[in-house]
Amino acid sequence: MLKGIAALFALVLTLLTVLCWFLFDLCAFVLTIASVIVAILGIGLFFTPTLLGGVVFLFLAFLLSLYGLQAVAGSLIRVLDGGKTALCRFLVS
Repeated sequence: MLKGIAALFALVLTLLTVLCWFLFDLCAFVLTIASVIVAILGIGLFFTPTLLGGVVFLFLAFLLSLYGLQAVAGSLIRVLDGGKTALCRFLVS
């Protein structure tokens, strides 16, 4: 009975993980383009009297880049995938 419930949760986690990876890939593409645009605008603001605006734009570009929020989202999806793997190992044992 317990393995039947675990199998249902493993199936749901599998579908959720696949959906999350698909959405992550789409959003990563869009966010990378947005990051490049914001970084260019931030560098452009360094040549104007608003130096703080350039710093803020570069910080936002970092958050949108592969090393910012995308890295956090990828880590959370890997944790979700690890939970699915643990459930599958429980089902096999």
